[in-house]
Amino acid sequence: MTTQAVHPLVSYAKALERQMEAVSNNLANVDTTGYKQDQPAFQQVFAQTMGVASTNDEEQFFHLEHLPPYSGRGQNFVAIADMGKDFSQGQLKTTDNKLDFGLADKNSFFSISTPQGERFTRAGNFRLTPNHELINAEGFIVSGKEGPLKLDGNDVEATEDGTLMVDGKTVGGLKIVTFPYPERLQKMGNSQFAPVDVENAPRIQENVKLKQGVLENSNVDSMKEVVRMIEVNHAYTSMQKAIASEDEINKKAITLAEV
Repeated sequence: MTTQAVHPLVSYAKALERQMEAVSNNLANVDTTGYKQDQPAFQQVFAQTMGVASTNDEEQFFHLEHLPPYSGRGQNFVAIADMGKDFSQGQLKTTDNKLDFGLADKNSFFSISTPQGERFTRAGNFRLTPNHELINAEGFIVSGKEGPLKLDGNDVEATEDGTLMVDGKTVGGLKIVTFPYPERLQKMGNSQFAPVDVENAPRIQENVKLKQGVLENSNVDSMKEVVRMIEVNHAYTSMQKAIASEDEINKKAITLAEV
């Protein structure tokens, strides 16, 4: 099998595997509150030789695992350029639970205090501790504009701007933020995100559109993801056939050379 033919096919296989991982993860979180689906983006990588510095993880993989040392010729590969996040609005479903909150603006996030630092989420399925502190589903403190929120009383009401009242008395406001570049947020698990560069620091959201008694569904379209899974499977099968065909051509070439 020729080097020029097999290396792009191997790179394509790896890209398809990454895409399948994204599809599988999306389908696994179709019922996860506030989940935002992954969208892999492809790029073409042009690698010269083992002596050229790799510019990203994908190109490094090709250099170290698949390129012959100092081949002296360029080769094209398929790679995942970025595992993008789709921040489109998920459907808001009514729960009638007064500690469930949804955000009608797709660029808004709740702020959560974790041992690893401040995290941000679209999942507003909150609850109270025995000490009446507001926490999220993972048990982390929900941040208020002036600090942790304590809801000691019977009737909790929220206004659209994020202000919370207990038994008719204002107790504080939810810390709801936005980001200059939400697409650059890093997924941290459990529908939580964190900024990875100083240019994307959180800012207090001015025009909050908070809904009480609702939760935002995952924005995964399960039917589309199933179709994507089928397409990836078909592409992988075609890639395997191409490798087998190239291998057969190589065997015939060797047989003719020996005659």
